[in-house]
Formats: sequence, structure tokens, C-alpha cells
Amino acid sequence: MPRPRMHSDDRILDAARDQWISGGDAATTASGISKASGAPVGSLYHRFGSRAVLLAHLWTRTVHRFQQGLLDAAENSAPGMERACAAARWPVEFSLLQHADARLLLLTRRSELLDEHTLPEELRQRLDRINEPVAALVRRLATEIFGRPTPERCELVTVAVIDLPYGVVRRHLGASTLQPSHRTLVSDAAYAILQPASAASGGNATGNTSGGH
Repeated sequence: MPRPRMHSDDRILDAARDQWISGGDAATTASGISKASGAPVGSLYHRFGSRAVLLAHLWTRTVHRFQQGLLDAAENSAPGMERACAAARWPVEFSLLQHADARLLLLTRRSELLDEHTLPEELRQRLDRINEPVAALVRRLATEIFGRPTPERCELVTVAVIDLPYGVVRRHLGASTLQPSHRTLVSDAAYAILQPASAASGGNATGNTSGGH
């Protein structure tokens, strides 16, 4: 039987994440990750093959963590407007619960972290498909709220439940001023964007703007 790993992938990726958010690309070195995680430098290269692959695994782990919470929040809400408002709240909730992951995901451009042309083909393909679950959720919300997921309605849902809360979170993460009250703020804003359009289309604009979204 193979010997159990002394240093888990998550411990190594946590170290890389913390190096990145504290000092960016220049600070995220193999030696720094090794020192912070306790894993020998040789072990990092044996396990991941290269620094670029290690950072790609860090990015995909972070995105999947965010997406899983987003999909769970949506799934545990009533169809239509309630689900949309739950989705709008999740970026705030994620940032409050998983601050370091949120800083990596929402304050770092993917192109800053990843040197994608150096990655194996299979990993590049995974990255190309990484946002498919969110796109599917947007189409689902547009169908529930408006009856049909036209490009224009999907764009409206994207603005309300993705662009708006992401923008709020990015601004406050950078200033360390994000508060639990921002959950209600982004939820109410999403409702205010979607409800009039839903009513005009004869769609399913259920819910209200109390903190219950």
C-alpha cells in the first residue's frame, strides 16, 4: 500500500492561496509555499508537476467551492424570485464565511493567476468549462422568472444576481468593510431589478424585499 501523504493537497493549496493574497505573483514561490505548508519543494513538483499546475488547481478548487455554495443556496430556495435573491446573497455570504477564498476569487483576475498556455490540455478544458454550472443556473432563473430564457432575460438575471453582488463584494473586500447587512442590500437590489421586468413579461415575480430573500 502507498504511504499516506504527510501534507494534504488542501494544506498546500491553502498555503499558495495565502501567499498569493498577501503578496501576489512575486510572493507565491515554491519555497514560500513549501515553508508555509511544511511540504518539501520536491513534493510540490512531484504532486503537481509545476507551479502553474498548482495554481490552476488552486483556482479550480476556489471556483468549485464558490459554485457549490451558490447552487446549494439556490436549490434550497423557492423557484423564481426567491431563488434569484438567494443567489444574489451568496457572494456576500461566501465572502463572510470564506474570506481568504473570496479574496482570491473576487480580487484576482484569472489571467493574473494562471498561465493557461503552459497547462496540460485536460486541465485547460476543465477551465474552459468551469463556469457552465453558473450559466445553467442563470438560464434556470430566467425560465422561472420570465417563462423563457432569452439572451436578453439571461443578461438581466446575470446583472442582478452576479454582476451587482460581485461588484459590491469586490469594493468592500478591498477595503475590508463588508458587512452582513450587505446580504439584504444585494438581495433587495436584485429584486428591484428583476421584479418590474418579470411583471411586465407576466412572469413569476414572487417574494418581497424584506430581509427574507
